[in-house]
Amino acid sequence: MVIKSAEYLISSPDWEKCPAPNMPEYAFIGRSNVGKSSLINVLANNEKLAKTSGTPGKTVMINHFIVNKEWYLVDLPGYGFAKRSMSQRRQWEQMIENYLRKRTNLVTIFVLIDSRHSPQKIDIDFINQLGNGTSLSASCSPKRIKARRRKSAVT
Repeated sequence: MVIKSAEYLISSPDWEKCPAPNMPEYAFIGRSNVGKSSLINVLANNEKLAKTSGTPGKTVMINHFIVNKEWYLVDLPGYGFAKRSMSQRRQWEQMIENYLRKRTNLVTIFVLIDSRHSPQKIDIDFINQLGNGTSLSASCSPKRIKARRRKSAVT
């Protein structure tokens, strides 16, 4: 599939405030700072589409991007949250769990794992919690994504 257009749509504090579930949705999740936003930017060929940061825990809402006016890419907050209070972590966990379990148009969950490290217990626990369903585990290295983006900009 060729991505002809991709644009930011909305940031939602919970699944009930997400866009109407009238298009297929593909969500990216992984530990904080694994490169979810960077990967979305590479896929959309737009380095400014999803906000990126070197500081873990910057994504705090469910971020929707509409692609080709036909489907959604979703950037979810990371699990294994950065330096946040226990109440903030629990709130994010609940938001993510509700989104993953209740979003009727969610087609695939891409679980990103930093390829520079072995999967950690938190990664394995998260994947096991998903159970049998529409999920795919992918490897990702934020530094490789950024290097490829720079290389493609040069050529």
